[in-house]
Amino acid sequence: MERWVADLCRRMPKAELHLHLDGAMDTSAAIQLAAKTGWAGLDRPLGYKELYKRAVVQQNARNQHELLEYFELPGLLLHTEEAMRMITRSLMIEKAADNVRYFEIRWAPVFHRARGLSSRQVVEIVQDECERVAAATGQTFRLIVCGIRTLPLEENIRMLEEVAPLLGDKLVAADYAGLEATSPDTMAQESFFIRARELGFAITLHCGELPGSAPRILEAVEKLSPRRIAHGPPSIDDPGLCALLKEKGIMLDLCPTSNIQGGLFPDHESYPLRDLIKAGVPVSVNTDGNALNDLTLSDEYLRLLDAGQLDLATLWRLNLDALSHAFLPEDEKAALLAEFKHWAELIPELDV
Repeated sequence: MERWVADLCRRMPKAELHLHLDGAMDTSAAIQLAAKTGWAGLDRPLGYKELYKRAVVQQNARNQHELLEYFELPGLLLHTEEAMRMITRSLMIEKAADNVRYFEIRWAPVFHRARGLSSRQVVEIVQDECERVAAATGQTFRLIVCGIRTLPLEENIRMLEEVAPLLGDKLVAADYAGLEATSPDTMAQESFFIRARELGFAITLHCGELPGSAPRILEAVEKLSPRRIAHGPPSIDDPGLCALLKEKGIMLDLCPTSNIQGGLFPDHESYPLRDLIKAGVPVSVNTDGNALNDLTLSDEYLRLLDAGQLDLATLWRLNLDALSHAFLPEDEKAALLAEFKHWAELIPELDV
């Protein structure tokens, strides 16, 4: 890849819609937090090398289950206000350095309560820290809470009801995530989505991280009508599903490197991005977890360009499309789109 292309990708203002907070814990933060807790949950004090191997994906996994094992370390360490603020601040600063101008952060508050925080307190802490950093960086953000497939329905609904009073400004949507192989049937917790809508949450959901999962994605689209799907690249296996996604304007928030690391595809060349674009499916490009996946959004752009999945003009169009599908009020969305377009006015390579 020519250096000017890499420079352009880094400098362009970007929107990212699929970004996990607990995927943002780097090794330095892990050492500090583990030491503060007396290495609780770990067998013994660990060096940088050992923690790095637990905090950052080392090689492509065989499946989603192996990939999700990397979330074990954040699950042990992110349970205090200090920890939540540290990881939130780190994530926002890294995104600012990569010129990610707008992003949505998602996570499951129930996984951060082991030391006494409530789900509501977890969301309040993250929101407050985001606002503090955004005041200095000028970033725009929104927050998404996740229910978890492998938790009881009652616990997922209780989380929604506890954080619902915070809805309306920065907290905007509910997601449904977790190990798809163990709990593949999204409809098993249909009541989670019904309650989320009643409370006023916009709906997105994780689906399609397993081979052959197009029927599950189709069922979720037909029965739940989410505004977006997190992942979902196996949609390409069903032309009817692709047509439905196009018709309804339901965006797939794709994370190519993460899907490759999770064993869903062997490499970027075989990823179905090009074919999804050709089918007219709305798609966005995202990192999933910047520290855990060892990836900036610019890195992901360059990998897709290098694999021949798209050209610069198409990449820029996808970036604008992501912003168009953001969980934002129309006036804020329009203002950011105008800012992005103004930035690109004098760059013919981005002419869409």
